[in-house]
Amino acid sequence: MKNNNAEQIRAVFADNASQEYERWYKRKNSGDRFKSWLESDIINVHGQVIEPALKMMGNQVVVTGTYKNNDGYSSPANFLLVVEQGKIVSWTMRYD
Repeated sequence: MKNNNAEQIRAVFADNASQEYERWYKRKNSGDRFKSWLESDIINVHGQVIEPALKMMGNQVVVTGTYKNNDGYSSPANFLLVVEQGKIVSWTMRYD
């Protein structure tokens, strides 16, 4: 994410990857909706985690730090990624 390499970002996700916000009542994004979210909310705005810390537990990775993008948005990051066969299949935005 730091280098905003769109091809590399897309390549780490499984074809059936999904994304959701832990506390929102919004439906989970998957398929084309996931791909659209990834483009608009991460790639197009150059989203990145500043000073990321990774904690791995089996096939789960928790990423914390500060999420920032070039639209001026900044927020604490607490992401739960689930990895299967070397690809991210689920990305959940968690809140403290």
